[in-house]
Amino acid sequence: MASRLILLLAVAVCGATAQQKTVSSSTRPGVNDNASGALEGTRPEKVLKVVKDKGQVTSIDLQKRTVLFSLGKAKSIELSFSQPTGREQIKAGKKATRRIGKNRLRLEELPAGAKVRIQYYPLLSQLLEVVID
Repeated sequence: MASRLILLLAVAVCGATAQQKTVSSSTRPGVNDNASGALEGTRPEKVLKVVKDKGQVTSIDLQKRTVLFSLGKAKSIELSFSQPTGREQIKAGKKATRRIGKNRLRLEELPAGAKVRIQYYPLLSQLLEVVID
């Protein structure tokens, strides 16, 4: 009976220590000057889903850095780039590379009306990649 009580207390103590908040590590091992606190609550609530779709570029707003795509008969979506200017992931497919003469494009060079394949985060309304066909 006493051994069961000791075992139960040991399991309770181990469980309590496992649930304690941990201090985040710094960018350099062994240096804790820039530790920012607990890691709990810093993870997103759910995994960000990436959606792949085909469509056509309808319009581009260079000031807001958004692109409007038509993805189907009545479906259109406006997405923004999270990357800084000049670092957008706009690529050209094999046929488009021969036509345009470039593998990568900037947002200013993206032609309106082009057929594209896109990858985006619907939860954030942000573009991940645009490939011109």
